[in-house]
Amino acid sequence: MPANTKVPQEIYVWVDDSGITHFSNTIKKETSISVPPVTNSPSPEQAQKQEKPTEQVVQQQIVKPTLQPHTDKPVMQSQVIKPPQAVNGGNVNGFGFMVLMLVMAVALRLVFNTIEKERREKSRHKKIRELRPEANPIPSQKTNDIELAETIRPEPNPMPSRPFWTLEFIRSLEWREFEKLCATVLETRGFCTELGGFGMSGDGGKDIQIYMPQEPERPYAIAQCKAQRQEIKVDTVRAFRGVMAAQNVTKGFFFTSGKFYKKAGEFGKDQQIELVTGDDLLAEITNLPQEKQESLLQDIVSTDYKTPTCTVCGIKMTRRDTQKSEYQFWGCVNFPRCKNKMELRWTDK
Repeated sequence: MPANTKVPQEIYVWVDDSGITHFSNTIKKETSISVPPVTNSPSPEQAQKQEKPTEQVVQQQIVKPTLQPHTDKPVMQSQVIKPPQAVNGGNVNGFGFMVLMLVMAVALRLVFNTIEKERREKSRHKKIRELRPEANPIPSQKTNDIELAETIRPEPNPMPSRPFWTLEFIRSLEWREFEKLCATVLETRGFCTELGGFGMSGDGGKDIQIYMPQEPERPYAIAQCKAQRQEIKVDTVRAFRGVMAAQNVTKGFFFTSGKFYKKAGEFGKDQQIELVTGDDLLAEITNLPQEKQESLLQDIVSTDYKTPTCTVCGIKMTRRDTQKSEYQFWGCVNFPRCKNKMELRWTDK
């Protein structure tokens, strides 16, 4: 090797704790220094920084000599190795807070669902207990109830309400009482009336015969009464018109506790038949003086106005049933001499 050739050497430079710079051809091991505590009150950002470890590793500056072009002298270049940056803790804390809130929301939802389910179960059991028939009380409970009843005396039950003039009350009248009511209404108009008789032949379709006061021997008109809720058909009104022709009268009255079909009303108007519905009859009664209304009502309620009268014998019928089935009907008390029977009405079922 030529004598004038120089071999470059690596020179390392470092600074000690006192600030003195040292040069050496050997590498100085990493040293750790302690960061003195800050005496002043730190800000929130500084306080977050102070939570980091106080021991920091400071990398020494490694200086490597390099040859400059056209010269033999080495030039010192330093490389500084920076410590790694700490992980941003703010984002981690924010994500953890969101997870915590989500868990709390799910837990509250489960609690509310449990409470709502228990409430629904209690409501369902309460309805079941209300619909279930009450069991007989045990002897001790019955004894307590008797003692309580003796201590607290209940008020006497009020008397049943007395019937008054309504459409339902008029419809509850049996056929003979309904005829009597219609005859009384005609008498309030100034007519003289006569009810039809009983027997196997019946009244021939003329339930009430009507006379004028000036001519008590010559019939002025006839009336037919149907105590039913169903609407009267036109065929029934035509049959009554035939009875009027047979009796040689031109005026007729048709009473019903129900209504008439439209065709029946039109036919009755053309044939000079006055059709009186249940509503019309009620309005005419309520327009009477109060004393007259009370008198009519008293005459009806003093009798068994719901039990039908036998059309043959003229006496009240009795309720019967067959031995082979549960079929019930109204039968005459003179059975078997009188085998007349009637179907149960809507007020009897």
